[in-house]
Amino acid sequence: MSDNFIDASSASHPDSVLRLSSAVHRFAIVSLLFCCGCFFSAFPLTRSATTSFHQPFINPKDQISFETSFNTCSKSHSNTIAAMQQADNRRREIKAAMASIEYNKYNKSKEFSDSEALMFELVLSIATYALSESNIGCDSCVDGDFPKASRQFAKAAGIFQYLGEDVLPNWMANSAQHAELENETLAETRVGVCLAMQHLYMAMAQQMAVATVLAKPGTPNYALLGKLSSGIAAELETFVTTFRSKSPVHMSRIDPSFLTLITFLINIQHSLGLYFLGRSLWLNCEYGVAIAAISEATVAARTRTTPTGRGLPEIESTSPLQSLSPELSNYRKHMVSLLQSWEKDNMLVYFNKVPPSVPADKALKPIRMHKIEEYCLDIKDPLPFSLPGVCDEQEVSSPTKVESKTSESTDESSKGTNPPSYDDAMNNSSFQQQVDCDLARELQDKLNSE
Repeated sequence: MSDNFIDASSASHPDSVLRLSSAVHRFAIVSLLFCCGCFFSAFPLTRSATTSFHQPFINPKDQISFETSFNTCSKSHSNTIAAMQQADNRRREIKAAMASIEYNKYNKSKEFSDSEALMFELVLSIATYALSESNIGCDSCVDGDFPKASRQFAKAAGIFQYLGEDVLPNWMANSAQHAELENETLAETRVGVCLAMQHLYMAMAQQMAVATVLAKPGTPNYALLGKLSSGIAAELETFVTTFRSKSPVHMSRIDPSFLTLITFLINIQHSLGLYFLGRSLWLNCEYGVAIAAISEATVAARTRTTPTGRGLPEIESTSPLQSLSPELSNYRKHMVSLLQSWEKDNMLVYFNKVPPSVPADKALKPIRMHKIEEYCLDIKDPLPFSLPGVCDEQEVSSPTKVESKTSESTDESSKGTNPPSYDDAMNNSSFQQQVDCDLARELQDKLNSE
């Protein structure tokens, strides 16, 4: 489609509308390798010629590091070693992919690290996975595959929802360093930030839905597009309010250029919503209200004169938004041409009264799609660990009292195998009954001895 039109009153939307509708932000990903990779790595990657990194100790009294501890307790269990080796291979892959990205180090001021560090690595790993999914969505958007991009952004939203509503609240409920973590750790590990990011990615997913409709040939459903664009603006506004109210500490640390981008997106989506509304009203022969809607869209797309005024923020020469300047200019020219043509047609043919603004009964009603792709970590059986010398010649520890009794009912060939998983044990009524009997017997013996 071309941005030059002969008959503006009947012209289709220009390419600039599609590009402005699908403009999204790509986040850089922080490297995990030097954050806390050696906290539970059996095969550490944290030593290099260019990086100095002290071994994190489990506590300040015992000079035992997490790495030494896990190496010692896992060497008798081949499946545990295999799992840790796989995790380290993944870290090497991440390191190779992110060699040029800056990183932050957790717990800089401490000479030791407690179990909070393990949760930190888990949370940051999940957050990094969410950001990587969003970057795949950005790649799909650049390639013009808007449906795939929408799914990727919805997946990223689901991961941040899982962090903000499940993982992080459970961690904070059992944390002894809540205040310190809130003020000093990375934004991606805070509940408020993750809940806000959920709204940001849902807005981006909805942007891709709008772009999908605009990219199809023919006249789109402008009324639907207007409601979707208005919903995108509302979702972005919720992102800002959630961030500001639930994580004010990290809100104050955000790069001002990112906030400028969000402000730009909110206002351009407001303008696009009014533009689509005007196109819909004109097709429905409501010419006067259509002219009012396009007039408001034109005002919303102007550069604001004050920091708190209506309109778009000023695009500085060094701003990343400079890449959108040609599209914004074409969009403004298109609306001016369209408005002049409609006003001329209305004066000569239709004679509809033009209201000063869009009436309330014709105003847009935002639509939020809310199609989050839910995410949850797979539940795995715990990896076995043991002290040196306890089970050097066998894969598992000696059976417990309960396990010994339950194994009597099995074949001789099954002795010495791994104990049942947690889920299998909980679903086995005879196993639970045996556990209850043993606990009751131990309690009775304790009472008798007293």
